[in-house]
Amino acid sequence: MKIGKFDYINNYLPYYYVEKRKLAEIVTSNPRKMIELLENRKIDYAPIPSFYYLKNKDRFKRYRFCVASNGKVYSVIVVSKDGKLGGKVGITSETTTSVNLLKIILAERGMKCKLVPTNSFKADDILKSCDSALVIGDSALEARKRFKVVMDLGEEWKNLTGYPMVFGISASIDDDEICDKLIIRSLRWGLKNFDEVVKSAVGRFGIDEEFLRSYFKALRHEMDSKCERGLKSFEEFCRDYKLL
Repeated sequence: MKIGKFDYINNYLPYYYVEKRKLAEIVTSNPRKMIELLENRKIDYAPIPSFYYLKNKDRFKRYRFCVASNGKVYSVIVVSKDGKLGGKVGITSETTTSVNLLKIILAERGMKCKLVPTNSFKADDILKSCDSALVIGDSALEARKRFKVVMDLGEEWKNLTGYPMVFGISASIDDDEICDKLIIRSLRWGLKNFDEVVKSAVGRFGIDEEFLRSYFKALRHEMDSKCERGLKSFEEFCRDYKLL
């Protein structure tokens, strides 16, 4: 089995057990590359961006594992140097879901900003030519240390809809329920052995333990009825704004 994994700290806990025990071959990549690997059948199963799944859901089988938050997500944020949402927002090259989520949030809040695609994924580079920067994953965690957070998109979505935001959803082209069961098993092991996973992550990434605890607890990785409703709501907003 070849299982895809987002190359971000947010996947560390759910994959910890399966990687520790070497129960499958894990292939790490960013969200955009993950799509290519899955479609070319170089991996059997992986989380993919929710927006891409919704746009192409007739081509994929969907499973329980996900990357979601019920409020603050910490690692999908807009930052700036002065704490203000500038007129020109640079968009990381790593995202499809988050940029469309930002479009919805700005429209619902009646805010007009120019969204500028960039070839970078680091806030430092994006802010050289833009007033604000949308960054995700580990780049967002790094940006929090140096710049001011203008928006946490997980929190904004929760305030807008009352539901969790599902940023990534596990999928396959062929039937790979066994892969999903393995990752869900690994996830539940990680939650039961939370302290071990956190200490391991602190040692590997050098991030403050208190922050990592808050970050891991903010994330949801198993689809439930609220996550399902959040994903459906995101699809409805995308269709309303003609993004899908």
